[in-house]
Amino acid sequence: MPARVVLLAAMVLTAVVYWAGLSGPFIFDDQPNLEPIQRWLAGDTTWQAVVFGNESGLLGRPVSMGSFVLSAYFGGHTTFAYKLGNLIVHLLCGLVGWQVIRRLLAEDARLAPRADLLASVVVGLWLLHPINASTVLYSVQRMAQLSTLFVLASLWTYLAARRQLAAGRLGLAVPGLFLLFPLFVAAGLMSKENAAVAPALCLVIELAYFLARPEHKRVRQAFFGVFLALPAIAVFAALFLAPDKLIGSYSERDFTLAERLLTQSRALMDYVGTLLVPRTPLMGLYTDDFAASTGLFSPATTAASILALLLISALAIKLRKRAPSFFAGWFFFLVAHSVESGILPLELYFEHRNYLPGFGLILAVVGLTALLPEDLPLNVFSPKQLGFLIAGGFAAAFAMGTLGRANVWQAEDTILEQGLKHHPGSLRAQLTRATISMRQGNLQGSYDAFADLVASKHPRVQAVGRISWVTLDCISRKPVTKGELRHAISYARPSLSSSEVPALRLLARVVREQGCGELTNADVADAVASILDRAANQPDTARAKWLTRFLAAETYLQAGNIAQAQKQAELAWNASGDLPVGVLLAQIYAGRGMKPEAEHLVVTLRQHMKPYDKTGQAELAKAEALLAKL
Repeated sequence: MPARVVLLAAMVLTAVVYWAGLSGPFIFDDQPNLEPIQRWLAGDTTWQAVVFGNESGLLGRPVSMGSFVLSAYFGGHTTFAYKLGNLIVHLLCGLVGWQVIRRLLAEDARLAPRADLLASVVVGLWLLHPINASTVLYSVQRMAQLSTLFVLASLWTYLAARRQLAAGRLGLAVPGLFLLFPLFVAAGLMSKENAAVAPALCLVIELAYFLARPEHKRVRQAFFGVFLALPAIAVFAALFLAPDKLIGSYSERDFTLAERLLTQSRALMDYVGTLLVPRTPLMGLYTDDFAASTGLFSPATTAASILALLLISALAIKLRKRAPSFFAGWFFFLVAHSVESGILPLELYFEHRNYLPGFGLILAVVGLTALLPEDLPLNVFSPKQLGFLIAGGFAAAFAMGTLGRANVWQAEDTILEQGLKHHPGSLRAQLTRATISMRQGNLQGSYDAFADLVASKHPRVQAVGRISWVTLDCISRKPVTKGELRHAISYARPSLSSSEVPALRLLARVVREQGCGELTNADVADAVASILDRAANQPDTARAKWLTRFLAAETYLQAGNIAQAQKQAELAWNASGDLPVGVLLAQIYAGRGMKPEAEHLVVTLRQHMKPYDKTGQAELAKAEALLAKL
């Protein structure tokens, strides 16, 4: 009973400390992901288009999108509705995580007598930890939450089946391992792809607690063969046969694969430090200024971090028999990071990547208590009382830290203020600063933000700052010259990234809608084409590059240069196969009287376009109407 009371108290306190932040704003990619739901509520699209039309990740994350639809159905398209849903999922993760942790600790001989209570401590600290605020209060990060929930459910299933195997109940264990487990993993993958770590986490559990147990060896071998070995072989085959599918996006990054792996050692040790001793004022969203490691000693903390990770791992292996929960927790932490902190060309650092791994690190710390002598001499407190005091102190500190973060997250201004204070070099922070200043009518504030970008030591940040400065001059109706635009694009890098695309798109929209001094649509189109020429050695399949070509095609079309619009649209279509690009190209073909090309492309688009894609269907109908006139 005390264990459940502790867990319930932690859950109630979690709800209390998060409540203030539930009315906070949409941030970053919330709007692009959730805007289709607003259109669904208005009757402008179907729920199928919302659930299955998202382009995040490899699988589109339909389970997550379906959960957002439910939130909007009951609470409307409001931040409170989405963030309340996130809080509910957070508490569910705590409940399912408790079932997993208590079963793990029950297999630890020294800790088994207090397994339920210690599990409540682990989960209570995880629920209240300030690092999770940037997941729970970031609407779209429900994707990470649901992925975690289903991974935990799959681990619960595995542990239950493992116990059935130990009891000789094969008829109950096999359906759990080979039917229920993959269903949970599939649901996790359709929430967010990092659920792929679930089978590897089962291997960590097996090595920590069950290595010496011989029961039903063939069943266990079949399980790990099907769910771990075969997928691993498929990944290695993909890396060998079609590496661009997994790591081709490095052409859009300012770091290489080797540099990313070096950098992740520093990121992982920073995560460890933040999980053990939360530095709440330093935490936040604007971590895009996390510097890449360019060598073992550039910076020197790279080598130190690698050494620390190796030493802790070696210690965990050495202590596996005496403190199996320390071993399990540490390698749970590392394996849970393996997708987002591995070889994939993702950004270098995000707090929300610790949502699942946080369980492991807290378990590792609690698992170390197995090394304490049972008759530990204490003059004032018993070991149990001292443990409660320490855990209670951490819980109180975590709760206060999370409450502080929730208060900061009530408003975009306070989130930004804290971000700028500790991450003044963040491109995202400065762009958000400029956006908020512009919204408030404070153009000077926007100019100050772009001035900081232009003064950055990072060439790509400078380039975005220069382009944005020209756009702001346009919005301010200053007499912008063609020379100023040429000067701005002269800072463009020899590769395009996701940073330049929105800056260029905004410039094109402003010039198109309100004009800008000497600049015309043709000038902007030529500028975009010039940037593309500079990126000639970047693969055309790079998303940022073909999106920029798509923008060039649209802008040339606005300028009346149909030939150049066709050229850019063809290059973008051949590189991407993206339906909106194909629709634009079909309209260009039809408009130029190229009937065979237009007909062939329309047939292709009809074959690939989903019946619930109302917007795409309407745009394609325009091309068909032009065809009908030929």
